[in-house]
Amino acid sequence: MKKIQPTEYMYASARIRALENRMVGRERLERLVEARSSEEVMDRLAEYGLSPAESADGSLGVEDVGVIRDGMLTSALRRAYDEVETSVPDPAVFRYFRYPYDCNNLKAAVKCAVRGIPAGDMLFDFGTVPADKVESLLREGKLNAFPPAMAAAVSAAREAFDKTGDPRRIDVILDRACYEDMLAAVKDDTLLGWLRAKIDLTNILTTLRILRMNRGGVGADFLAEALLRGGTLSPEFFTRLYDEGEESFWSALRRTPYERLVRAEENQRMLSLVECAADDLYMELVRKDARTPFGAAVIGGYLVGWEVSVKNIRIVLAAKDAKLSTVVIRERIRMSYV
Repeated sequence: MKKIQPTEYMYASARIRALENRMVGRERLERLVEARSSEEVMDRLAEYGLSPAESADGSLGVEDVGVIRDGMLTSALRRAYDEVETSVPDPAVFRYFRYPYDCNNLKAAVKCAVRGIPAGDMLFDFGTVPADKVESLLREGKLNAFPPAMAAAVSAAREAFDKTGDPRRIDVILDRACYEDMLAAVKDDTLLGWLRAKIDLTNILTTLRILRMNRGGVGADFLAEALLRGGTLSPEFFTRLYDEGEESFWSALRRTPYERLVRAEENQRMLSLVECAADDLYMELVRKDARTPFGAAVIGGYLVGWEVSVKNIRIVLAAKDAKLSTVVIRERIRMSYV
């Protein structure tokens, strides 16, 4: 893949900057938080251009509400990815952003195959492989359409499940392969920095979850298998700290770029707050790098921004359904890109 110079992104950057105005950012998100119900949230989203499609007879049945919402948000993400691919000099540069959806689809298809049921609505239709092809390609063993590490990992994931009966093994093996493919595909130094930070943050949260499960040697073995490669913090950093315990884990993080997570953890020691802080720290990195007038970071930031927008909308909708207070909702939503 030819290395693209930042100046070659001038047109794409200008177009993407204009499209950022459609994003559900801080101000619009606050209006959603203040809405009195999930129905009012949907009305406001329609004002922002995110409208659900009607069913064939023009009605929206109560039983279809979840499907309608998911379809609306999936369509918003698909549109963002399509906008990027029609704007940039070489769409292949940003295609690795779709790899997690390929990974999700493969995990769902493998799990459903071993259970003898269709994957159906569990598949996303904006990976690099069309969703309606995933299960047939898996059945026929024609996996060359998928990124290479994930394609090679399918048989190992099936074997691990057959031996243990634990579906988490499928997730772990394919997640590691997904990040291997992403690392191999990313060619821009700034985007590589984002990916390495994402790996570090994922490994931090994985280590913390397993530490709190308190499973001793079994947890240590699972952690060693689950840790992603390619971050700035080595897998050995995490396995050593697992053996030393949670206090040593937090003490060591104070000496890394992720010290802020320690402050989040000190606030009631809630994992959910640490997860939110990790997402916000990643967003701060993306926002800082994307302030450039033009370049790959502007394009990548748009994709990250839409991912977080959709995540925040899901959080607000679920919270409204659960009748949670605006205070609780604000604690749960992530930092916006715009």
